Amino acid sequence: MTTDSSDLALRHLADALRLALGPVAVQERQPLARHTALRIGGPADLLAVAHTAETLRQIVSLAWHHRVPCRVLGGGSNVLVSDRGVRGLVVLNRARAVSFVGTQVRAESGALLTRVARQCVARGLAGLEWAAGIPGTVGGAVVGNAGAWGGDIASTLTRATVLEAGPRVVEWPVERFGYSYRTGVLKQNPPSAVVLEAEFALRMEERKGLEARLAEIAARRKAAQPPGASCGSVFKNPPGDYAGRLIEAAGLKGQRHGAAEISPLHANFILNHGRATAADVKALIDLARQEVEARFGVVLELEIELLGEWGK
Repeated sequence: MTTDSSDLALRHLADALRLALGPVAVQERQPLARHTALRIGGPADLLAVAHTAETLRQIVSLAWHHRVPCRVLGGGSNVLVSDRGVRGLVVLNRARAVSFVGTQVRAESGALLTRVARQCVARGLAGLEWAAGIPGTVGGAVVGNAGAWGGDIASTLTRATVLEAGPRVVEWPVERFGYSYRTGVLKQNPPSAVVLEAEFALRMEERKGLEARLAEIAARRKAAQPPGASCGSVFKNPPGDYAGRLIEAAGLKGQRHGAAEISPLHANFILNHGRATAADVKALIDLARQEVEARFGVVLELEIELLGEWGK
């Protein structure tokens, strides 16, 4: 753990979590690489797992009470965790309950988005089939307004149960998230609140047609996106263009730094070939941004989030 004054707060939080949730509820200095899609990431000071939305609420509330920085990690996609790790508490969100009432689906924030999408299709419910194959959780998707193939969270979300500072649990209507392309108020202010559950309004459609749409999306995804360890699309697409096209036009496809590589298949993906570090990936991110701006005057904006300590 850290050696400054926050060390005492960390110890008090660890004790409180073990008292509330059991003796093995929290671990110290656990590497996060195994919990990220890139298979990269240094240790968290404290690591806890939430298997229900209520447990997630309890853990985060305790962290806030003890004034310990707290970040929730879902599927581990769309993030790059520093080699130096993350200070404070990291909560692995495994709250995955899903329920259906008519054409509405309600899912805890740790539910895998692709699994929820497929469950909806199996029930003849349309509106989330674009999410099949996206390697993230409902909570992460709600925070970042995830989308693909012409669909996004903003088009189907009706409301979400959110833990706000206080702490207090509040129902947020979709309008409160302030969505725009691949962002919203919670992504712009990540530690400010935590999504516990989300509700989506779908529509009935013929199941065979939905399954055909899933097959089409899967085929397009396989053809366009590289296999292997990656965090998904690194940059947002700039208005009227594509980040991958610009990076490719800058001659960076296949560019390597250590064991990290800008994918030869799709230049907006960076791959970990086994021993890449976060520093390797960050070097390629910086290179892509510099070259694209120098050649085309376009400043690429990150779609992924950098977590942890990045200072020199």
